[in-house]
Amino acid sequence: MIARGILLVVTLIVVVLFYVPIGHVDLAERWGEGTYGLDVTPTTLTVVDVEPGSPAAAAGIRVGDTVDARVGLRRTALLRAPYVGDTADVTFLHGGRSFRVHLVAIPTPNFTVNSRLSGLLPFLPATAFLLVACILVFVRPNVMTWAYYLYAVGFFGTGPPFMYWAHSMNPGLYDIVAFVMSTVLGPLAILPLPIFLLRFPRGTADGWRAPVERWVWGLVTVSSILVVVDWFRVRAGHSVPTWQPWIDNGLPLLCFVLSALIFVKNYKTATPEIRQRLGFLSIGVIVAFLAYAVYYIPGIPFVVGQIFGVAAVLGPITVAYAVFRHRVLDVGFVLNRAAVYGVISLLIIAAISVLDWVTSNMISAARLATVVNLLVTVGIGFLLDRINRSVTRVVDTLFFSDRRRAEDYVRKAAAALPYATKEASITDGLINIPSEALSLSAAALYRRSDDGTGYVGVATSEQTPHAPRAFDADHLLVRMLRADESIVWLDSVRSHLDAENTAVYVVALPVTVRHEVVSFVLYGAHTNGSQLDPEEIAMLQELAREAARAYDHVEAVRMRERFTAMLAAT
Repeated sequence: MIARGILLVVTLIVVVLFYVPIGHVDLAERWGEGTYGLDVTPTTLTVVDVEPGSPAAAAGIRVGDTVDARVGLRRTALLRAPYVGDTADVTFLHGGRSFRVHLVAIPTPNFTVNSRLSGLLPFLPATAFLLVACILVFVRPNVMTWAYYLYAVGFFGTGPPFMYWAHSMNPGLYDIVAFVMSTVLGPLAILPLPIFLLRFPRGTADGWRAPVERWVWGLVTVSSILVVVDWFRVRAGHSVPTWQPWIDNGLPLLCFVLSALIFVKNYKTATPEIRQRLGFLSIGVIVAFLAYAVYYIPGIPFVVGQIFGVAAVLGPITVAYAVFRHRVLDVGFVLNRAAVYGVISLLIIAAISVLDWVTSNMISAARLATVVNLLVTVGIGFLLDRINRSVTRVVDTLFFSDRRRAEDYVRKAAAALPYATKEASITDGLINIPSEALSLSAAALYRRSDDGTGYVGVATSEQTPHAPRAFDADHLLVRMLRADESIVWLDSVRSHLDAENTAVYVVALPVTVRHEVVSFVLYGAHTNGSQLDPEEIAMLQELAREAARAYDHVEAVRMRERFTAMLAAT
């Protein structure tokens, strides 16, 4: 619960940090309100573009000039993202000589509503990353899923937040945000990817992965030190260090190459069953790697990287499909549909709300009538209801079709139990049917003895490794089942059980006829180690209720047969 609470808080911060500025930037991450007519790299502080006829061009600034590092990170962000009418007195370096200029921001030329809409493009794959990563951590919080979450959050472009929050935060708070975006969400954002792949899908790094992971953690440590030292040097006004190209380009590209090698090794050493499941995943991972790596290849224009980066969305989509559809990842509990619906719907509603805010601002900026703004808001409200229904349908189709078929099978088998005429059919319905349908690791049935002194084991499922032979009527578990006539989670009575023969079981389910426990079943967890969820417990309870009716019916059939035999004898 603590991990999931932290997840929700962190995700809320991420959503605010990255989604609030999206209405103010175009595809090239230029501020939409005003400009000095120059573009400066946030790390090397080098001028990479000067627009003809702009204030920067009039002041004599040329491509290749560098901003004096003593200007500071926040003022550099303001230089890249001014409001119309803002002024800046900045010192530039050119050929070893410095010169100071006075700039006045003008409206960004040719910046239209289409420019604002194009700024949403980079957020499509980033949103998919965040959505999948959030669900993974929610269902199984551990080092592996948190590593994927950090990698996913790092896919967001930090340019818009840098520029937007420089206007909205005080210098102290902005320094904290800038530090996180320049380090954890900047060059270090790729480093969690090898750790995720080393632990995927087991959640642990064993065998050949253990020494490789130690080496990767060493790389993370050294790289983190370099990045942090670099950030504080720039913040203090020192010159850009010589290792800057390694941080900006070499380190991410090395991580992608290392991750690709790890994935190939995982595929070669996987079992045939897992390898078959990884087949679809490998296509998405390869495409995502190539699309993401384009960002870091020197000389590739930023806009080209943004366009190709959209293909990186295949990464989280195929990971989600492999995890939830093919169960490549053994999640900590069988996914409850309501939980998945809730997380997905919450994130979509948040995204739609931000879209509503963005479109409202764009309509206001375009001087359109208030009624148009109202119609857009109402239309988005209707869209939310349509999206909710679509989410339900898509989630069921992609992730829970096998689960739905299992539920239908168990419920139909339960409905058929009262028509049984032999106890063997009831035993099959309580043991084999749920074990097969729900992939349970163990199941054992205990029937009340004729003299009522205890419960004797009568059957187990095929895959059951161990089972107690019998339970005395005075056993704590038996007394609890008879007292409450409801399920008992075995963890609460584990100290009273035979550790060797009951370790695989997690729950006991009584079958009660006229307030008498005539039998009970011990069920294990799923074969992948995940726990039974409330929906499955409800199915098993329905099975027990129908089994009680079946026992009554079988007893009635026996009595009728005995009565018929007695009449025939007389």
